[in-house]
Parts: sequence; C-alpha cells; structure tokens
Amino acid sequence: MYRQHKKRHRAVMLGESVTALAIVAFSIVFLMTGLNELNHQRKLADEQLAASRLAKEASDALKNHQDRVRIVRAPLMATADRNGVVVERSGKCILKLERR
Repeated sequence: MYRQHKKRHRAVMLGESVTALAIVAFSIVFLMTGLNELNHQRKLADEQLAASRLAKEASDALKNHQDRVRIVRAPLMATADRNGVVVERSGKCILKLERR
C-alpha cells in the first residue's frame, strides 16, 4: 500500500510539474505576442510622426514657392501644392491633408 501511495504521489507531482511548465510556456508566448504588437504599434506611430513632420516641412516650403514642392526623406516623399499635402511611402499614401 505504501508503494502505491508513493507512485500516486510521484504521478501527482509529475502532473503538477507538467501543468506548471505549460502555464509558463503559454505565459511566455502571450508575453512575446504582446511585445511584438507593441513594437509594431510603436513603429507605426514613429512613421506617422515622421510623415506629419515631413508634411509640415513641405507645407512651409510651399509658402516660398508658387506651384508645387516635393521633399524626399527616404523612405518618405511629401508633395505639397495649393490643394494640400500628400506623404507617400513606396508609392502608397500614408498621410493626406487637404486644404479647404
């Protein structure tokens, strides 16, 4: 009877250890997923900030020119004219400000 109790105790301990390891593994996966999402959001925010600054610079430069201004700060390109300012990355519009 003592042997059976000892085997049962070992099985319970093993089960608890496996459960604890599974919980730790899932926690690490969720933490890494959350950190990756935060990093992605930070990159998007940095890009939007850079686009806004470039749009402001292009808009200010337009005051000194008559027709159109284009400013390139790789990988962003801002084009300002009397209708507004457009900032693109790789040919895709990421910020558009229209004048009223």
